[in-house]
Amino acid sequence: MNNTNPVLYGLMVAVIGIAVVFVMLTILIAFVWALGKLIQKLVGRAEAKKAAAAAAAAPAPAPVVEAPVVEEAPAVDDAQLIAVIAAAIAAFDNSGKNLVVRKVRRVNGWNSAARSEQIYHF
Repeated sequence: MNNTNPVLYGLMVAVIGIAVVFVMLTILIAFVWALGKLIQKLVGRAEAKKAAAAAAAAPAPAPVVEAPVVEEAPAVDDAQLIAVIAAAIAAFDNSGKNLVVRKVRRVNGWNSAARSEQIYHF
């Protein structure tokens, strides 16, 4: 080839390079797709063998009547909850001082956590 025009030569190299990349990506996509189908087929065969073995080994199960599930919220004793929280704080604090709980109130900490995250993020 005549190298008299470097712009044309550079354009040809670029086009060939891009074509090679796209061809290789297409081959790679086809390979991954085929591998996925092969694995799916092998897993399907293994599950079919397990199901056939389980069906041959086990007799037909008798119908089971399930009792209705009744969910109840557990009753929480506030004094017990305060004692557990105080014990956890005392276990965390290794200073040896006596811990006295004077007041316990429920606080929604999500607002302050979000605010501090936005303020002190940087």
